[in-house]
Amino acid sequence: MAAPLDGVVVVDFTEYVAGPYCTMMLADMGAEVLKVEPFEGDHWRRQQPVAGRESRYYIGVNRGKKSIAMRIETPEGRAVAHDLVRRADVVVTNYRPGLPEQLGLDYATLASLRPGLIYAALSAFGPEGPYSGRPGFDLLVQAMSGIMDFERKVERGVPVGITSFAPADLSTGMFTAYAIVAALFMRERTGLGQKIDTSLFASALAIQYRPTLAIESLDREARETMLGAVEAARDSGASYEDLLQFRTGLGLGRATAMYYRVFRTKDSMVCVACLNNRQRRGLRDALGVNDPAVDGHVYELGPAATPEDHLALAASYEEAFLARTTEEWLPILAAADVPCVPVVLTEEVFDHPQVAANGLIRSMEHPVVGTIRQPGCPVWMSNAEVGRDVPAPSFSADSRETLRWLGYGEEKIANLETEGVVQPPAAGPG
Repeated sequence: MAAPLDGVVVVDFTEYVAGPYCTMMLADMGAEVLKVEPFEGDHWRRQQPVAGRESRYYIGVNRGKKSIAMRIETPEGRAVAHDLVRRADVVVTNYRPGLPEQLGLDYATLASLRPGLIYAALSAFGPEGPYSGRPGFDLLVQAMSGIMDFERKVERGVPVGITSFAPADLSTGMFTAYAIVAALFMRERTGLGQKIDTSLFASALAIQYRPTLAIESLDREARETMLGAVEAARDSGASYEDLLQFRTGLGLGRATAMYYRVFRTKDSMVCVACLNNRQRRGLRDALGVNDPAVDGHVYELGPAATPEDHLALAASYEEAFLARTTEEWLPILAAADVPCVPVVLTEEVFDHPQVAANGLIRSMEHPVVGTIRQPGCPVWMSNAEVGRDVPAPSFSADSRETLRWLGYGEEKIANLETEGVVQPPAAGPG
């Protein structure tokens, strides 16, 4: 079967996470992705290196691409880059605003070379505003967008961001890939190319559908009162932990919620996620505890409930779970239609039967580091082939092939390598 983006050529000028993740998604859909790296390589190649220029971080977000490394800042390198763009459908960049113009890789320049070009520009904070020219990474955007505060994870007196994955980076990559495919579809109908702007900051706000939704008739007064209290507390030197008192209702941590959390069992842990009262009643009854708050259609804690009452109720749930092992609890909870799973260690994921049944972890042979296992494309299509079991390219491995594809002769290729414009493929590992 054909892949959805067969024949689409993408020139990828991005580094780190968001841009490479976007273009990896396009490669999974069949696009030919030519990754143009700086002469020293994508910075992500130097994060947890395992062999030569190959690193865990780079391999994880560059599956299915080809690599050519060159000095775009030189006139000769810029000419090669422009030749690539002339044969491209899509260009993706993640430079700071202003730098593409200096490199001759801005939308106006490239669109003049390739009519109908789809040009996606990713940045940290967007093209306008006081932060537009600043460098930025996922952690900074978590801090700026409220994600870090909303998580309320505190270590050594300060909030801690999400570190198991990069929410702003990855969502930006996904939003950008989605926008590129939409732009390609529009070009099929109209013939028009266009520029796409996305940012980590915009994506971080967009994915917070609950905390960033304000019903002004209900929320404005409470928000302004809370901000006034916070300002006064900051003026008096309050710590971040002191500020949390303005946000937590009964003053209880989120872990005390009985129906959407992890519990210890006799031998390990089980996670439950009950988002309606029917499921909550199932959990309550399976445990043999008493909670009248879930009897109705809507969960109501009741104005008379004190923090002490709530903590005591939570303790009764915790004590009940300790009476059985996780394997004993899972069928009991399933029979009560309680959404639940065991807590799985990262190392256990690779060979989990649910993973194996759906082919979610793919094995590939990397030319430098050998066999690798990593998540593949997470979607399936009935009439299209998606996903590529092709590992991330070794450094500049495809430089000569790419230059030949542009029509360059062997003498010109040799000159570009000798003059230090294009990095030849490595002779050995990495």
